[in-house]
Amino acid sequence: MSVYIDKMTLPAALPEGTDPLPRFRRTTGFGLFKTKKDFPKECETDLGAATRTLPYRVQDRYGRSRKMTEIKTVVLENERLKATFVPSFGGKLWSLYDKDNDREVLMSNPVVQPCNLAIRNAWTSGGIEWNFGSLGHTYFTCDDVFAAVMDGPEGRFLRIYEFERAKECFFQVDFHLPDGSRQLFCHVKLYNPGPDTTTYWWTNVAIPQDGGTRVLSSSENVIVVCGGEDLSYERLPHLSVMDGDMSYPHNASRSFDYFFQPEDGVKTTWEGGVNREGFAFYDRSTAPLVYHKMFCWGNHRGGDRWQEFLSDGRRGDYVELQAGIARSQLHDKPFPSGSVIEWTQCFGGTYVDPGMVHGLTLHEANERFALHVGELISESGLLSADKKYREYAKLVTKKEDLVNRGAGWGALHLRLCPDIKLPLCFPEDTLGTEQEAWISLLETGRLPAADPDSIPPSWMTSEKWLPLLEKNADKNGFIGYLHLGNALYEYWDNAHTVPTAKDFDGSEYEKRAEEAWLCSDRLAPNVWARRNLAVLYRQRGDKAKSRRFYDSVFSLDGAYCDPCFAAEYMGMLCADGKYEKVMELYGRLPDDIKRFDRVTLHALRAAVKLGYEDLPGGFEREYADIREGETSLTDLWFEYNARKLARKSGVDYDACADGERNALYERAETECPPPHEIDFRMSYDKTQKYRRT
Repeated sequence: MSVYIDKMTLPAALPEGTDPLPRFRRTTGFGLFKTKKDFPKECETDLGAATRTLPYRVQDRYGRSRKMTEIKTVVLENERLKATFVPSFGGKLWSLYDKDNDREVLMSNPVVQPCNLAIRNAWTSGGIEWNFGSLGHTYFTCDDVFAAVMDGPEGRFLRIYEFERAKECFFQVDFHLPDGSRQLFCHVKLYNPGPDTTTYWWTNVAIPQDGGTRVLSSSENVIVVCGGEDLSYERLPHLSVMDGDMSYPHNASRSFDYFFQPEDGVKTTWEGGVNREGFAFYDRSTAPLVYHKMFCWGNHRGGDRWQEFLSDGRRGDYVELQAGIARSQLHDKPFPSGSVIEWTQCFGGTYVDPGMVHGLTLHEANERFALHVGELISESGLLSADKKYREYAKLVTKKEDLVNRGAGWGALHLRLCPDIKLPLCFPEDTLGTEQEAWISLLETGRLPAADPDSIPPSWMTSEKWLPLLEKNADKNGFIGYLHLGNALYEYWDNAHTVPTAKDFDGSEYEKRAEEAWLCSDRLAPNVWARRNLAVLYRQRGDKAKSRRFYDSVFSLDGAYCDPCFAAEYMGMLCADGKYEKVMELYGRLPDDIKRFDRVTLHALRAAVKLGYEDLPGGFEREYADIREGETSLTDLWFEYNARKLARKSGVDYDACADGERNALYERAETECPPPHEIDFRMSYDKTQKYRRT
């Protein structure tokens, strides 16, 4: 077995920078997930996973124009498998090549094309990713992580790891490919050196979808999550949400997920996907990674468009097979203070007789494939490997082992909390511009002087830094009170997790945040404090006051330092129905800000609502920043055409009664199908329409 540094060259639209605005408070959470009446009570425990963005920044700076780019890889290779990892994309396993069968096991994306699907926006499809921390595609999906080539008792192996800032925990993944092995092994270890919290882990595998792939598993009971409906507990292959055998994802009429529910106390579980020809991907994992998942885009034009959008045409068709430590991705996993969670998982490819899987009942296919998986990697064999790799996981990473470096936040956190002891290396020389202010605050109590019209290098909302910010606020001017307000406003999310946060009254911290931001703006009028106050007042329900503060943002030069202010405010105005004001603001923006995706989309929306014929951006442009589940473009397309139908009939669309307007919209849906390029709908069920905007 060998481990070496290599490179891959492929068309890429790499992320370039981040949105500088702090994105406050959780975007998912309590009360959003409801269950059907017959849902088992034991499966409701820990239901209510939550996601927040801070202290990270949103990665929305990318486009659709790709150029040939060299990207560093780390390769593990033996006689049977070649595994190619990309440390600059969260350590993703980009390719797993099966030499025995002379073929790729995974959907290995032929391009790098970020799209808006992750917690921080940018995400790339394909391969295997390691999702840690909070609900969603990981914070690191388009970031560098630490990678080290380690010497173990049986040879060299690869370790990737990082510090996760939102919950201040650490993850480590060790990859082993023994000589002659038909499986790639990964041993995951999660560390919580801080207070009690919750965590999230889902290994996300993309395998090719050939229209005949069947998903198999060691369980047939599933939790079904489908397009906003209540969660249900059912048994495959037939589900109440759709017709047909749902072990074949191609039968799905919409995108959806189901989560396999094993019996209590199992030691290992497995999952596989077998195509028409009989080629199969399979994985097997030890407890607590015993829950598996299937996700598909569905067999419809919107699902096809998403897969094309994420890749290079139909070469990007895939189905996701995932494995997690909680019952579903809507459940949180308790992570007690000072605890460690670890397990071993392995992956491989194999051929089987297609008749062993296709043409049989699901139960028969599962039984037969289980025997085959057992021959490839038995339960006892995987448990033995887990015991061995737990010892290897204790090996200490040295600076000289590093072949890729992540961010400096781990090194900064260890300065703040020097008693933390881990077998991981966070070199001091990874500290950079983003950490400078916090090093200065820690060592001297002072933040570096800042320009009110410039973008702060980073945000820090950790509860651990709050006492330092409070103690030194008076001597740090406007920037000190700005950061203090951020930390106070975000305290509710930082200090409490499922299920206690829903009972926490954060009004005291919110009031103190308001006072800090008002003080910041008094000391030096600045767009950051005013924007934050606009967000706070909107959250309170005072939209008029929120708009007044955002109007004042645009009286300062700093409002034009980045497109983020225009994009956010125009979105708020659209939501409030202030379309004339949207177009007035759009008209006085510099051209470089007008070209920004979200700015153009909001202007397009306002123009359609106002009945304009001249549409900013139009429907021909390919917008990069479309969110998973977002139907804004098709909603606007149908309304635009409904208005055209009204004009042809001599009817004032805006003056129509609701019933007449709905009838025009229905006609547009039937008579004016949207261009394929803008169709990102994930459902076509007329009884389950998405919200109209």
